[in-house]
Amino acid sequence: MKTLSISKSMQICMAAILFVITVLYTNKAQAQTTTAEEHTIERTVKGIISGTDGPLKDVNVFLKGTITGTTTNGKGEFTFPTPLNTGDVLTFSYLGYTTKNVKIKKDTTFIALSLTEEYVEFVGAPNSNQPYKSKQQKSLEE
Repeated sequence: MKTLSISKSMQICMAAILFVITVLYTNKAQAQTTTAEEHTIERTVKGIISGTDGPLKDVNVFLKGTITGTTTNGKGEFTFPTPLNTGDVLTFSYLGYTTKNVKIKKDTTFIALSLTEEYVEFVGAPNSNQPYKSKQQKSLEE
């Protein structure tokens, strides 16, 4: 049997380790690329929003953290005006109902959501049935 010198066996060992590291690094890079591609898939999202008495008109639907949004029509339907990516969050709000957030998943194209009523107490001055009187001086009348 032939014996190899220590330096030759070290070269073979280093080459094998370098090959394994290269293979593992390449597989990791491919996995990250796939995940990034899933986030860039844009899709149009539609939906219908209802409450306890049926469809809700004029529900605010907007992309969280932006001013981009729309409102529902008389049938509670909406179509979001811009394409959305995986991970985006839509916020649904309507006076007298609890605000809800919905995270867009990779297969989300339609959202059917039911908002729950929220007790809202309006605070204001009581009606005194007295005519309004201005606190400004009446210098123009003189």
